[in-house]
Amino acid sequence: MSMLFQKTQILSAATLLLFFNFISSTEATGFDWVQQEFLKSHNNLRASVGVPPLQWDANLAAFSQSWANQRKQQCDYRQHSTSPYGENIFWELYRQNTASSIVQKWFAEKQFFNHATNQCNCQPGRAGCECGHYLNVIWKTTTKVGCSGFVYCDDQKGAIVVCSYDPIGNYKGVNPLNPVNNVGPTSPVLPPKPVNNGNVRRGRGRKRNVAVTSPVPVKPPTNPRKFRRGKGRRNKRA
Repeated sequence: MSMLFQKTQILSAATLLLFFNFISSTEATGFDWVQQEFLKSHNNLRASVGVPPLQWDANLAAFSQSWANQRKQQCDYRQHSTSPYGENIFWELYRQNTASSIVQKWFAEKQFFNHATNQCNCQPGRAGCECGHYLNVIWKTTTKVGCSGFVYCDDQKGAIVVCSYDPIGNYKGVNPLNPVNNVGPTSPVLPPKPVNNGNVRRGRGRKRNVAVTSPVPVKPPTNPRKFRRGKGRRNKRA
């Protein structure tokens, strides 16, 4: 009985050691489970349309996290950063979506994009009918992605998620599965201090993931509009 107890203690200690080593390794690389889910979902959907996988970029993740934190007060998902990267923003009144389901919602905009003409059928783009988020997810020459965690807004205004893409894509009229002349930045920079410059772009797909929790629970929605996919900003036209 004593020997069995000792073996149990040794196994428990070994399990704890492996667990803490994994946690330490995750913190050191800044690539947690939520981030892995964002990356895997992006790459699964990109594979479904025949484009290469993305690599996770810690600097893009840090940039996205910084911008999401800056939006906590207003929680305006239509307000995009002025970064040189592709950017998708997702907002919901209370957290009910996973990282994978958020990327799936962006990808679902495929139904509005005409691959024969390389044009979005939503003219003008609007909530519920736009293509920018989809294009950011599947743009062939984009090679890196980084997403924020779920950032809870002040005064229980909801939660937002930001994903940044590099090089920038989503050029109007260009084939996203075989784009040409698509050049973009190669090294992300951190955003400036919070500035509300009124750079609001509606219905535009423009062209980090540290999980963030809130000590105050977000109350259930008071209206039927539970979530919005945000306004993916459109990049420069080709």
